[in-house]
Amino acid sequence: MDKTTRMTELLAITSQLIGCMERELELMRSLKPTELKQLQMDKVALADAYQAFTMALKEPGEDLSSVNSALRDELTEATERFQAAVQDNLRALRAMRDVNERVMRAVVQALDEKRAAVTGYNNRGTVTKSRRQSPTCPVAVQQRA
Repeated sequence: MDKTTRMTELLAITSQLIGCMERELELMRSLKPTELKQLQMDKVALADAYQAFTMALKEPGEDLSSVNSALRDELTEATERFQAAVQDNLRALRAMRDVNERVMRAVVQALDEKRAAVTGYNNRGTVTKSRRQSPTCPVAVQQRA
């Protein structure tokens, strides 16, 4: 396969990968995790193909200067769009992770507060907490992508 064909294929893969990442971002924002699983598998396949074609372009052989400059410019632009999509995707994933961590901390805190409940007054008339720890409530967290 010559460099022009590889660059054309890489351009197509890059465009598909950008579309996939934009769709993933939409699904994360609309809180539809069930649809994310298939999309993530597609994204992994496209990322593998992207890596393979990128490595193939680095192989010695035909010089990249022989490739049409318009194609090179188009691939450069697509690569810049891809980098921007990666950054947007990363920000969204970090935001979702932070939200999940805050929710889990709030759940743990609520369970801890329940265990340290006030039980009454002592002989001096001040509020006391139970010396005995109430049993831990079993909690299960279901993780689905």
